[in-house]
Amino acid sequence: MRRTGAILAPMMLAMGVAACGQDVAAAGKTPVAEAAAPVAALPLKRGYYVAADTPCSQASNATTTLLRRDGIGGSRDFCEFKKIERAGPNTYRVTEACGDLQDNAPPEVGVTTYTLSGDASFTSKNAGGWEHSARYCAQSSMPPDWRENDISDIID
Repeated sequence: MRRTGAILAPMMLAMGVAACGQDVAAAGKTPVAEAAAPVAALPLKRGYYVAADTPCSQASNATTTLLRRDGIGGSRDFCEFKKIERAGPNTYRVTEACGDLQDNAPPEVGVTTYTLSGDASFTSKNAGGWEHSARYCAQSSMPPDWRENDISDIID
């Protein structure tokens, strides 16, 4: 009985793929590659994002990031977006080159998955398991140091 199951399962899987008309091997593609569509930018408002559990008016260097045209970063680091792919209705796979602004080491390239809740909040998770949730804060709702910065040249 076990032998039959070991033979039937792969055979049924192969028949199922063939019935769907998806010859992945012949096309030279993986299903993931077919599903991901490149996009020019994350569909988020550009500007300040504050950790989800921190009120905008109480933001600090530790809880604030700035979403720019070309990437996202905080007071010590910056991640430049190299490639953005839409992986689902509200999920984006972003290849980023991230570096410490106070270190001369070359940036590390990795992939971070962004899951969006509308155009003003996200949760990001990288391959190492680091996860961060943040939401957009209008510049006028931020503490004085952030309200006075002119960021128009890097977010427009």
